[in-house]
Formats: sequence, C-alpha cells, structure tokens
Amino acid sequence: MPRAKLTDKYLQSRKRVPAAGQIDYWDQLTPGFGVRVSYGGRKSFQVLTRINGKLQRFTLGAYPRLSLAEARDQAERMLKDAAKGISPKDRQIQEHQKRRAGQLNSFGKVAAEFMIDHGSKLRTADEYQRTINRDLLPVWGDRPIASITRAEVKALIRAKAQVAPIAANRLASLISKIFNWAVDEEIVGASPAVRLKRTEEHERERALSEDEIRVLWPALDRIGYPFGHALKLLLVTGQRRGEVAGLRWSDITGDGWLLPGSSAKSKAGHRVPLSSLALEIIESCPRIGDRVFVGHKGAGAINGWESAKVRAESFQMSPIAPWRIHDLRRTMATQMRSIGIDRLVVSKLLNHAESGITKIYDRFSADPEKAAAMERWANHLRAISAGDTGGKVVPMQKLGGAA
Repeated sequence: MPRAKLTDKYLQSRKRVPAAGQIDYWDQLTPGFGVRVSYGGRKSFQVLTRINGKLQRFTLGAYPRLSLAEARDQAERMLKDAAKGISPKDRQIQEHQKRRAGQLNSFGKVAAEFMIDHGSKLRTADEYQRTINRDLLPVWGDRPIASITRAEVKALIRAKAQVAPIAANRLASLISKIFNWAVDEEIVGASPAVRLKRTEEHERERALSEDEIRVLWPALDRIGYPFGHALKLLLVTGQRRGEVAGLRWSDITGDGWLLPGSSAKSKAGHRVPLSSLALEIIESCPRIGDRVFVGHKGAGAINGWESAKVRAESFQMSPIAPWRIHDLRRTMATQMRSIGIDRLVVSKLLNHAESGITKIYDRFSADPEKAAAMERWANHLRAISAGDTGGKVVPMQKLGGAA
C-alpha cells in the first residue's frame, strides 16, 4: 500500500486518481491514517487500527469538506483511544453522557426532564410532582445528580419513614424511577436507589361511619364546586380520585359513566351506573369545559384534593376521626356490604381486577345488579344525611351550597 506524507498538494494531484476501482494512500506522519481515492476522484479519510485485538476500519469524512488537518486530528484522537481499547462508539457514548450531564447537571433539572418525558404520562403525575416539590427539591434541587450517594438516599427515606412510613415507600419508588430514567438517558452511570428496603405495609381499614358521613356531607356543601361536588361523587360512586378528576361530559351517557381503560388504575375500562344522587351532583356542576370538574385556572384535571379536604374539615359542625380521601371509596364498599349488597357486585362497582375462573368465565357485566346497588346506596346516603337510617328515605338538601 502506498505511503506518503499526506499534504493538500498531494491529495489534489490528479495522479492519485485510479483508472478503475479504488486505492488507499497511508500517511507517513500518522500511521493508521490515510485516504481512499476512488475512480472518479472521490477522496475519503479513514483510520485502520486494532481495538482489543480486532482490526477495524473507520471512515472519517470526504476531502475537501473535511480538511486534512481536521482529519489528522480526529485520527490521532481515535488511534489514542484504540490503544486504550476505546472504540469510536464508546467515545461517542462518553461524550453524549458528558454533554447531557452538563445540560442536566442538577437533580432538579433531571427531575423536571423526567416529569416531561415520563412522569407526565402517568395517572399519578400530579402526585409525583407534589412529592418532588415537597420532599426532593428542598434537599437535592441544586445538587449535581451524579454526586448524590446511596447513603444520602437511604437517609432521606429513613427520615420520611419516621413520620410517614407508607409515604416513605412511595418516595423510595419515585426516587428509584427518577434515577432509573437518568441511567436510561445516560445522564448518570448507575443508580444509588437500587434495591431500597421498604416499610412493611398493612392494608388500611378506615371507613367513615354513618355519623361521620352525616357530619361530613354538609361540610362538602359548604366548600362548593368543584371539590365539594367531586368529593361527594367519590363517596357516591366509589371510584378513585384520579378517575373522578378526569370525568368528562362526553363520558356520561344516559344514567351511566363510561370509564375508559386509559383513565382507570386497573387499565380495564368499565361502565359505572350513575344513581339519581350521582346525576344530581353532576347536573349541578357548571359546564365550563370538556371536564365535569374544572379548577380555577380552567384547564386540566383539578388539583388540590388535600387542601379541599382541610377546608371541608374546617366547616364540620363537629370533629371526626382522621380520614383520607381514599377512605371515601372504602366507606362506600363497607356501607354497601352493611346494607346487604353482594360482595361480587361491590367488587364490580369498584372495578377490582378479577382472576382465575371469575376472570375467564364471568363475562356478564352485571349492569342491572350494579345499577340497583348504586340506587340502593344512594337512598341509604340520603337517609344518613337526614338522620334516619331506619328505612324511611328523605331527600337530601339541594346541592350547590355556599362556597
């Protein structure tokens, strides 16, 4: 193979163009660097070297678009890397990681990118953002993400577990998701949140009693639309807060709510029968958008459930034991069972995932039984509100009280 000191004059010479095929000219100054000249005059710089014992050829670019000086500099860097067993692809990955780390150096910026790219697609997006704002940004917001150690992650979760054990599990899960995303995006090389220990969780059993419902219901009247109505619908239908928040007018057909699988936690859509009480609540909501429940900014699902709960508690005529929003769903199920509604019908109303023979063979949706159970529960709620659970049903007060 011809060897010569490659210069621009040498490369520009028509003598170097073969009559057919192609020929390689190798540089005497930088062994392994050369130019391939093809019939027709095309000249492409190349590097021929061994990486981990394997002979490989790499094309750098065409002359004169890529100058000789630039090509020689690239070749020298590539040859130095090859001597260390680093391929051009390895180097590209390393450079990408450095650039990405420079752009997203702080934990706060990475968390923001995580929410845009991944978190925003999840049903729990609002909850994730609240956790990031409350628990993570005050501690790590400006910290370079690569500097956060496993010991620091464990310490943060341990401190959270001392005051809120279950919330600590959710926090650990979110931290793990953020770091796993950062690894996938080649922002960090490894996650410090792998295999974090979780606090043992016990199934919560809190359900509001009839007396507590009687205290809470008028307080929900006092806080008004949207959260007073939305919290009532949680109790009346037993659906989850994210599902109620996402309710659109177009989802309501007649006396049923078609809950799509994309909105359901179980990913399985179902038809929620709407009792006369549920329809009263929905019909009393103003039509100011596609969604039934619209926040003060007028866009997206409502956010601020916990603040609304605190407001409702401030309007209660008497205090009740501490409760959570999800307890309203459990309350409906518990109260339904107490008035004799079949367990399987309650399970279907809650859209619980089924398994085994029930999942395979029970294709009947039980709509008539579900609708009857919902109306029976609505009448029982009316009786509770009126202070009469002995069988006489008295209508509840008109919805839409003062805000």
